[in-house]
Amino acid sequence: MRNLPKFIFSLNFLYIVTIAVQATAIIFLCFYIPSFLPSAIVYAAIWIVTAAAATALFARGGAPEAKCAWFVLITALPIAGAVIYLLATVKRKPCGLLKIKTPDGKSCCGACVAGYDRAEYFDCGSKFFDAVFEEISKARKSVYLEFFIISRGAVFERLTEALNSAARNGAEIKIIYDGIGSAFRIGKKQIKRLEKLGAEVKIFHRLTPFPRARLNFRDHRKIISVDGKAAFTGGINIADEYANIDSPHGYWKDSGVGVYGAAAKALEAMFLSVWFKSFETELPSGGNFSCMPFYDSPPYRAFCEDAYVCALNRAAERIHILTPYFCTGEKTAAALRFASLRGVDVKIIIPHIPDKKYAFEISKAYAKPLAEAGVKFYEYTPGFMHAKCLICDGDVYLGSYNFDFRSMHYNFECGIKFDGQMTGLAEKDFDACLKLSSPLDEKRISAPRRFFRFLLKLFSPLI
Repeated sequence: MRNLPKFIFSLNFLYIVTIAVQATAIIFLCFYIPSFLPSAIVYAAIWIVTAAAATALFARGGAPEAKCAWFVLITALPIAGAVIYLLATVKRKPCGLLKIKTPDGKSCCGACVAGYDRAEYFDCGSKFFDAVFEEISKARKSVYLEFFIISRGAVFERLTEALNSAARNGAEIKIIYDGIGSAFRIGKKQIKRLEKLGAEVKIFHRLTPFPRARLNFRDHRKIISVDGKAAFTGGINIADEYANIDSPHGYWKDSGVGVYGAAAKALEAMFLSVWFKSFETELPSGGNFSCMPFYDSPPYRAFCEDAYVCALNRAAERIHILTPYFCTGEKTAAALRFASLRGVDVKIIIPHIPDKKYAFEISKAYAKPLAEAGVKFYEYTPGFMHAKCLICDGDVYLGSYNFDFRSMHYNFECGIKFDGQMTGLAEKDFDACLKLSSPLDEKRISAPRRFFRFLLKLFSPLI
C-alpha cells in the first residue's frame, strides 16, 4: 500500500488507464453494434486517425521523451491530439545551415576548432554590456546582433547610442530577434529607431494569431559580432533585468564571454547562417589559443546534447553546472547519475526565485531522482540564476544553452568550449555562486503538488 501513490503518479499507470479506457469502449461497441452502428463507425474512424498519427510519430526520428509525450497527447485527445501533432511537426524550410572550412582544409558542421588571441569572462550583465557597447561603438565594418529578447528600456537606449556611433563609422548593421521571446517587449517605435540608424532588422518566426509548426523552433542565441574580429555570447539579452536595473526576481545572476581573433568569425558565420538561411565560410588561421565554437539549428543540426553527454561521461573529478532551468533528456540524466555514482563531484545550481513557477517545479521534479543518486543541487538564494555554464574537469562550455529539453532539441543555440584559464575563471564564478546558495532540500511534498509535477514532467519535452 505504501507504493500505491507512487504507482498512481507513474507513467505505467497512465498507460494502463489509457489502454483500459480504449479496450472498454471497443468491448461496449462490439456488444451494441446492432443498435449503435453509427457510433461504431465514428469510433472506428477515430481509432484509425489516432493509430495513423501514432504510427507517424514513431516512424519519425526524434527523442524518445518527446515521442512519449506526443503519444499520450494523441491517445488522450483523439483527433484533436493528431491535429495538434500535425500542426507542430509539419516540415519547415531549412534555416541556419552552416558549413565552416578550417585552415587545415576540413569542413565542419555543428562545431569547429578555432584559434583566438584573447578571451574575456563576464560574471554579470553590467560588465558584459560595458564591453559589448564599447566594442560596437568602435565598429568600422559590421555589427551583427542576434538575440532571443530585445526589450525597450535603459539597456536598449545604450545599445542605440553604440549603434549610432558604429553607423557614423560606416559599419553595416544587421539585427535578428526572436518573435516569441521579444513579443510585447519591443514595438514598431523601437524598430523604426533602429532602422533610422541604418540597421536591417529581421524577426525570427514572427508571432502570429494562428498556430504554426515553426513557432516551436525559437532563436535563443545571443550573438554580438563586431567587424568579424570580436564576438560575444552567453545568457544575456538586451533587457534591463540582465543589468539588474530592473530586478523583479531578486539579483539576476548571468554570465557571458567575449572572444577576439579567428574564433569570432565562427560566431559571425552562425549569425549569417540564420540571416541568409544557409552560409559557408572559411576560418582564418592564427591565434595564441584554441577553442571550439558550436551551435544547433534544429531540426537539421543537433550537436550540444551529444557533446555534453560525451563530456559528462569523460569527467573524472568535477561536473559543475549553472542553469536557470533543469529538464534533461534521459541520456543526459543517465550520464549525470553515472558520474555521481562513480565518485565525480556533481554540483548543479538553479534559481531560488524563479521567473517561471512551472519551470521551477519541473526543475525540482527532474532533480529529485538525481539527488537520490548523489547529485547535489543548490538554490541561488540572492535571486534568479540565469547563467549557463558546464564545467567538466578542465573544460568549460559557455553560451546560450540551458540544461533543458527545449535548448537541446527545439532552440537555435550557440556556445564555445574553452580550456585553461577560461575554465579557471568560470570555476571561480561557480564557487562564488555556491557560497551564496543553499542545498535544495525539499521536505514532504503534498499529493496535489506531486500530481502537478507529474503532469508537468510528462509534457515537459513539449513545453
